[in-house]
Amino acid sequence: MLVPVKKLTLYALKEDRDAILLALQKDGNVMLLQEGDKKPLNGAEAVTEEKERTAEVIRFLNRNGVSDSLLKPRAQLPYQQFLETGHDGKKVTTELDQLSNKISSLQNEAIGLRAQAETLAPWEALDIPLEDLKDTAETSCFVGYVPVEQLDALQKDMAGLLAESTILGDAQEGKAVVVVAYDSATEKVKHFLKEHDFTEAILPKKKGLPKEAAAAFNAEAAARDKEAEELIAKAKALGADKDKVELYYDQLATKADRMAISGEETVKAFYMEGWVRHDKTAAVEKTIAAVTDAYQLEFSDPKPDEIPPTVLENNPLVSPYESVIDLYSKPKAGSIDPDFVMAPFHFIFFGMMLSDAGYGVVLTILLLIALKLFKPKDFSGKLAMVILFGSVSTVIWGALFGGWFGLEWHPLWFVPLNEPLKMLILCYVLGALHILCGMGFKIYLLVREGDVAGAFFDQVSWLIMFAGFLCMAFVPGPIGKYLAIAGAGIIVLFGGRAKKGIISRLLSGLFTLYSISGYLSDILSYSRIFALGLATGVIAMVINTIAKLLMTFGPVGMVAAVIVVFAGHSFNIVINVLGAFVHSSRLQYIEFFGKFYESGGRTFLPLALRTKYTDVTK
Repeated sequence: MLVPVKKLTLYALKEDRDAILLALQKDGNVMLLQEGDKKPLNGAEAVTEEKERTAEVIRFLNRNGVSDSLLKPRAQLPYQQFLETGHDGKKVTTELDQLSNKISSLQNEAIGLRAQAETLAPWEALDIPLEDLKDTAETSCFVGYVPVEQLDALQKDMAGLLAESTILGDAQEGKAVVVVAYDSATEKVKHFLKEHDFTEAILPKKKGLPKEAAAAFNAEAAARDKEAEELIAKAKALGADKDKVELYYDQLATKADRMAISGEETVKAFYMEGWVRHDKTAAVEKTIAAVTDAYQLEFSDPKPDEIPPTVLENNPLVSPYESVIDLYSKPKAGSIDPDFVMAPFHFIFFGMMLSDAGYGVVLTILLLIALKLFKPKDFSGKLAMVILFGSVSTVIWGALFGGWFGLEWHPLWFVPLNEPLKMLILCYVLGALHILCGMGFKIYLLVREGDVAGAFFDQVSWLIMFAGFLCMAFVPGPIGKYLAIAGAGIIVLFGGRAKKGIISRLLSGLFTLYSISGYLSDILSYSRIFALGLATGVIAMVINTIAKLLMTFGPVGMVAAVIVVFAGHSFNIVINVLGAFVHSSRLQYIEFFGKFYESGGRTFLPLALRTKYTDVTK
């Protein structure tokens, strides 16, 4: 459900601001406003820069093999101890940052040296020292590249000149060329070189033959690499204190959060605004009062032009499905939270789409182990629970349909592959109920807003017509026909009531009645439930068939069959879990939310202890 929020306005002394922010962060109930021109506290920029420097140090350690095991538990630290910013973490971070910068510099130098060696590769056959490739008193020297297709023409043009050309190796720009010309032929040589797309080469300023210079560059690069490797080894030794760096990062991150906003201030006082849940106002006031008695605190309802954050609160079975909404958009504050209706439908659809009890059992066990080991939190934790609930649903529907790893075994209800029409009818019935729930939400919202006429003419009228169709199919007599005509008549007469003129209203009403095709296409969309369930079962059957065939080829075939079964069913689980989640969510977003949902809400993010590596015990 949506929890109402209150606007908080706090006036207090500047000298108490740090203590108040620290207390509010520990309490975790106030979302401070950061809109407009509100600026961070003095020193916040330095703290943020230090945090980013620490984050880069952690990334540096991870890149160089000092990474934590996936099974490593997060550090547990009491709140008071967490607040004590020791010097160890800062010291280790500074040392590692200096090493990282030095290593990066050495590695860049090595890359530059090797690049210079590579530029000399086309010239390695040249037996003239690099320092001698220059003009003399009587000659001009041209060193560069000529496109291969221009080379013959260039040599032909220079054939009668007092000039000598040496053709060397290949480069990206063409053939490496050295041309030495007497002064009397210099101008003509320049002309021919330009005419044949000559590009001057910029060679490294190094003495000796090109091959000797290249070898020297490579030797220098190797020396830089060796020095960098020695420093990396030193960094890995310091990596034993990585936990201190991670703690230091979390301390900086929480401090940066506290300093992110200063509010408005005078010489001695300040005020801040924020949002707080309506049921947490007393707790927030108690938190502030425990720090100072020099304050004024006000709580008020949001103004019409204000957009408060959206706060969702549901029971443990429903709250994981808030992650499905988060992937779409938070509901607008003041609208409605559809989680309590969406959750059972998502649960049902996921299980029907995967529909193999064996897969469900494996997935449930793996997820329980993963949740125990990794303890995901917030969005990832909720998403993992959605998949876990879906795996339980898969076991239920798989048992009902008799699907166990692609094998049919004692179905408790029916086998969809054998009775596809029954399965399609089941999907359409569930889809109709899902859409009706969405229409019910819309009716509730319209009535709550006082638009009873809109609720009846735009929503109830459709329900009357659909009820008529249902009665025509299952109830003897004309009552179904009359209900359908009554519903259609209301839609035609009042669907265009906003238009002026009788003709315009009737035409608009007829156009509104045409929307019945949209409802029919929405219901047909639920056939994807059958399609995905069928795909899971058929792929599993194919895997089993291939494995049986391989088993006829002796011991080697047995091994191959085991590999096919394990790899095939693993792939089938992964790909169809993804498909089941995506398509179950799509049915919520398009067919369900499309009937009533008001998106555009913003997440309620209170000032709190958000740490990446440490669990702070209050």
